[in-house]
Parts: sequence; C-alpha cells; structure tokens
Amino acid sequence: MTGVNAITTKAPSGGVEYRKVDIEESGPLELSPIYTGICGTDKGMATGRLDFAYNPDGQDFIVMGHESICTVKSADSGTGFHPGDLVVPVVRRPGGCINCLAGRQDNCSDGDKHEAGITGKNGFMRETFYDVPEYLVRIKDSALREVGVLTEPLKNVVKVFEVVETVSRRSIYTSRDSTYSGKKAYVVGTGAEGFLFAMMASEYGFDTRILNRHPVEENRLKICDAFGLTFTDYSTGSIDESVDLLIDTSGDPGTFLNFMRKMNYNSIGIMFGTNGKAPAAELTGSDIDRIVERNITLAGSVDAAKIHYEKAVSYLSRWNSVNASALASLITSKRDPSETSLFTERDPNSIKTVIKWT
Repeated sequence: MTGVNAITTKAPSGGVEYRKVDIEESGPLELSPIYTGICGTDKGMATGRLDFAYNPDGQDFIVMGHESICTVKSADSGTGFHPGDLVVPVVRRPGGCINCLAGRQDNCSDGDKHEAGITGKNGFMRETFYDVPEYLVRIKDSALREVGVLTEPLKNVVKVFEVVETVSRRSIYTSRDSTYSGKKAYVVGTGAEGFLFAMMASEYGFDTRILNRHPVEENRLKICDAFGLTFTDYSTGSIDESVDLLIDTSGDPGTFLNFMRKMNYNSIGIMFGTNGKAPAAELTGSDIDRIVERNITLAGSVDAAKIHYEKAVSYLSRWNSVNASALASLITSKRDPSETSLFTERDPNSIKTVIKWT
C-alpha cells in the first residue's frame, strides 16, 4: 500500500501526524473505515504516556486507532464478505499461548500478542487497509452505521459482565427473587465507556448510579434519564449506601479505594480504567480487613474476544431500536482526520469523539 493517508504516532514517545504512509500489507479483504473512535488510550499514545506501546517491526511509526466501523471495499471470493458489507475489526491479534490459541487472546498468558493501533500492529485510522475474515465482526443491522463504532468499547463491557457472572458464583449474589433487583451498582466515570458500563448494569437489573467528581452537562443527564441511570457528583458530599458492584473507569487509585470502602458483603469490584500517572493512594490494614471479612472480589479486566464483539453488536442493535437518539448522543462530535489537535485537547462536554473517513 503506497501513499495512504493515515494518522500516526511514534510509539512510545508520542506525537501525532496526519500524513501519507507506505505500508507493506495484503489480505483477502480491503476495508475502508467509516468512523474511528478516539479514546483515552489514543490520547495517551499521542502524549507519550503509554510506555507499553510500540511500533510494528521495521517501522518508526504506528498507525493509530483501534475503535472502528468499516465497509468492505473489495473481497476475494470464498471469504463470505462482499463490497459494501459493514464490519468491525477485532483489535487484539493472538500469539502462541494456550489462551490465544483458543481464541481468547483477551486473556493472553504471556503478553505475546499484538493490538491494532497500540502494540506492534498498525491500527485503523487510515483510508484503507487489509484484513482476514477471522478477525472481522459482521454488522447485519444497517441502522448501526452511525453508532457501530461503539462496538469496540462495548465489547469491553460485555467481557466485564462475563467476569462478574463468573466470580459471583462464589456465593448467592442475586436477591431473594433470583434477580439483581435491589442490588446497587456504581460506575465511576462519565465518558463513553462509563455510560456503556452503566447501561449494561441497568440492563442486568442493578439499581445503577454513574459517578463523577464534578457536575455534568445537560446531554449526559438526558442520557441518564433515557436509560434509567442516576448521576451523582460525589464532590458535593459522601455517599452513604453500600455497593454490590463497583466498576471503575477512572484508573485513579484514590477514587477506587474511596468507593471500595463502601463495598458490601460478597460484592465485586472491577478495575477497568488505567492511569499510570495518577497519584498513589494508601491501601490500609482496615481495607484488607474489609476485603477479607466481607468476601469481596476485586478483578481487573482488559479487552475481549470475538464472541464479546458479537454480543456487543446485539446490544447496540436492541438499544438503537429502543432509543436511537439517546444512543447516538453518546457520539458528541464527528471530525475530520486532519484535526490532530483532537488527541491533545480536552473538551469536558465531549463524551465520544469520532473521526469521519467516508
């Protein structure tokens, strides 16, 4: 591929450019992105804050982008795909460990895997690229063209709730009526990922509260209303209720510990957000007592497998049919690929910014 417009960075040092690049790449399917999403990982790469990011072999740059929805531009016969099909590419590609070989590279045992736009594999922020059917998730619902870019962040949510279901089996985690009615879920963070976590918790039947340490604008409050969520600005005072499910998207140790100290018996805490530059916080002996004596489970979760992408597409399709305008309002800005300042600017009113390619 020669002269392809792409957004690149030099991993792990950072910087961001929109430029033409030459990449040696081939495959049975040629894809063209419609939208690619920008998340905290992309911004961390652009600012040189992700020490684990690295360029593909033989390159002094990496094409950015791991959230995308694409159209098939051309397809070899026998692939099962045709020009015009909507697809979402899988981000993480397997290495040789037992989990990778079983299609669960999200649980890679030795770190020998690659992530598009992050570690050793060019990402999706480019005019066109090639891929193989194995790592493409088909979107049959054409109504998802404008919101299908949320599939990648939502698959993380689906994976987390798989973890929740797995570890909750250590006790009777549901209420007396066998549902999650009356159980409380706190989701820390009001970015797109936070909202998707909160929407899923509500889907499961939790009494769900989404939290931040500052007020939020009207658009976020409308999304809360649309999906039955309660927003709380926890900077205005303490929260007294105990919590059964805690999901942190902030990656801030102090914030996580603050809410961990409110966790109930047999509760589950999920750490999803990462922030290596966040200030340290102290884990006390009393904290350990609480974790042990209350049978609290704390778990980290990253990425997801193809099955989680497929389930995410199903959830998006259903949520879109129920309340398309509320779901679409998670995407607050659609921008041109030349606007590279998006990777360093901070807009407190933005939930999800995407780059429009076609």
